[in-house]
Amino acid sequence: MKKILLSSILALALGINLNAYEVNGDLGVKWTGFKTEKKAPVSGTFKDINLSIEKNDDLSKFLTSAKVEIKTASFDSKNPFRDKNITSTLFSLATSEVIKGSIKSIDVENKKMVLNVTMNEVSKEVSMSYDIEDSKIVAKGSIEILDFGMKNSFMAFAKKCASFHGNKSFSDVNIEFTIPYK
Repeated sequence: MKKILLSSILALALGINLNAYEVNGDLGVKWTGFKTEKKAPVSGTFKDINLSIEKNDDLSKFLTSAKVEIKTASFDSKNPFRDKNITSTLFSLATSEVIKGSIKSIDVENKKMVLNVTMNEVSKEVSMSYDIEDSKIVAKGSIEILDFGMKNSFMAFAKKCASFHGNKSFSDVNIEFTIPYK
């Protein structure tokens, strides 16, 4: 009887560990901005992203433990000319060199979350939807650059890029992040 009880406890402990959420790779961050009257998308990422997140058996606790810091100078659109135009206007005129993010809350049933984003020393809550696919949590939402006190920076960016954007730059940006887990 002791063997059966001990085996059951061991099996339960192993089962709990197998269900724990733990980061398994690098955080993926994607942004998509828009230009021209047709709202043509331009996407990219950042090269310098630091994530801290605690292993947990509970998805909500796992995600709400996440804290990220992104260096704005590491902006990467795969086009060095574009990157320089953006970092020399949009981010260098802002007071913050780092974008910070943390997940404030999770609604597991509806697959929604609230992300707290701090940029240019302004914090805003961003509603996002998420899915879990192939051991990855993929969240999507949108931010409004002007909500972060970046009107002057955005106007400098729009002016500098006017000829490349057909005199139309948009201040809304789609954001997406992917957390691989095991």
